[in-house]
Amino acid sequence: MARFVRTIAFLVFLIVVSFPASRLETAINHGSPFRFTGDGKINLIDTHTFERLVIVYRDKDGFYDDLTLRAVNHTLRCHGKSEKYPISLKLIELIDHLQDNFGVEEVQVISGYRSPEYNAALTRRSGRVAHNSLHMRGLAMDIRMPGVDKHKLGQYARSLRTGGVGVYGGSGFVHVDVGPVRSW
Repeated sequence: MARFVRTIAFLVFLIVVSFPASRLETAINHGSPFRFTGDGKINLIDTHTFERLVIVYRDKDGFYDDLTLRAVNHTLRCHGKSEKYPISLKLIELIDHLQDNFGVEEVQVISGYRSPEYNAALTRRSGRVAHNSLHMRGLAMDIRMPGVDKHKLGQYARSLRTGGVGVYGGSGFVHVDVGPVRSW
């Protein structure tokens, strides 16, 4: 019995090591109920660094490109420490869907990943930053879409029921995440 368990553990190890993370996530999520996907192309601009990222991150067969996903992680890195973190594929797909739905050329990203230290600093400066923000897990973005009213964007994102949506009055951006469904 112990030999059987070791053999199974070894086979699982080989599968995990031989599969790039994005392909493994693709295989696991292939039957996922999340169907708010775009065309596999996104155009992001970081409003702090002015870095632009125009990529095709998913092929026609539904497989993700690891190099372009690393580019997404780089562009959406923490502004405080330039620290990178894997951005959720579900979040990337949601942003792509929103971009395609509104037919906008670009998505302006105010905030992607935040390190715990940077998030804590933002929390100290503003009461509007969550202590356990999903930004710290690569599950949230604060975005603007030129030419799209933030209330219209927020209303549409809420209708998808894919996670949290917050519309921020004075700042002009919308928070979207792929966590629990809620809105503010």
